[in-house]
Amino acid sequence: MLRQFYWRYLWATIMFGLTIEITQAEELRILCWEGYAASEYTQKFEQLVKAKYGMDLRVTVTGVSDPQEFFTLVRQRKTDLISPAHNIPKSPRWQFIKGQFVLPIDLENIPNYKHIIQELQQADYITEQGQVYGVPIVYGPYGLMYNTALIKTPPQSWNIFWDPQYAGQYAISKDYHEANIYFSGLALGLEREQIFNYNTLRNNADFMPRLEQLAQNAKSFWVGVDSADTLQGLAFATGWGFAIPELAQRGETWKMAWPKEGTTGWVDNWMIGYSLKDKPKLKRIAEEWINFSISPEIQTGYVRNIAQFPVNQSTKNLLTAKEIKQFHLDEPDYFKKNLILWKVLPRREQNGFKRMWSQARHGKQ
Repeated sequence: MLRQFYWRYLWATIMFGLTIEITQAEELRILCWEGYAASEYTQKFEQLVKAKYGMDLRVTVTGVSDPQEFFTLVRQRKTDLISPAHNIPKSPRWQFIKGQFVLPIDLENIPNYKHIIQELQQADYITEQGQVYGVPIVYGPYGLMYNTALIKTPPQSWNIFWDPQYAGQYAISKDYHEANIYFSGLALGLEREQIFNYNTLRNNADFMPRLEQLAQNAKSFWVGVDSADTLQGLAFATGWGFAIPELAQRGETWKMAWPKEGTTGWVDNWMIGYSLKDKPKLKRIAEEWINFSISPEIQTGYVRNIAQFPVNQSTKNLLTAKEIKQFHLDEPDYFKKNLILWKVLPRREQNGFKRMWSQARHGKQ
């Protein structure tokens, strides 16, 4: 009797273990900016993986608010996919590529890549020795956004931030201090190359007083991405444009202006962490996600839900004429001609700019 019980127990244990093995879902961990991996996208992707690979997949998404989080969690193998801007992968501060914390991407697994803006394919900032380590998701400006109910005519210059009548009526980024420094330099009339040079700005007698005025007269600061809660009721702000759809739902129409001095910009990219180095099957799924996210369907979602510029040029086939005009998809050279991409800064410049912003904000929360 005991022997019969033992064999039944053993068999049940084995079958239970097999059931767990069969039904346990694989997990793909994504760390990204808000909106890039919304639940409506991850649910569709899980279904796609099930249909194409017969795999039960669970996508878990963590929001990021500081670029340092990308490096910290990748290095600790706590995330599989990240979405850093173009000036981060080769930064001396983080060394994603040089330190081999990210993996080369097999472009054969990303057929939508061929539809990406030509200047972004195999760009220097994301390639090393012929290997590609990142794929663009969206791009955009660190722009001048304005409330059309309070500012009737699109602002023509960044100098609106220093107009005394608007003191206390705008918001700017708290953590993207370099971007605040860049547009402050443009407002002073500096050349595009000069705004990235710490010595040039430090030795300009007008610069620090202007930067301090910018910080001190701000009504509020947003962290990570611009939000409707931070911008609602204000006259204008700096931002990526993420808040524009939500502000519209709240009854405020905001638009992006294009100051005559020029606008700095960024490109966010998917990169695969070395947590998947010995997991070829899951790395293939990560590449499938990248291809999925740059498909016209999902790129259209990025346009309509978070107001970001699509990198897949064929997305225009799914957009309205108004949307095509708003995101300049009928201008093939728009990206190349209109954005001043942030540069990869040496440590000295990074530290110097950080001190400048800290001094400018003194006491402002």
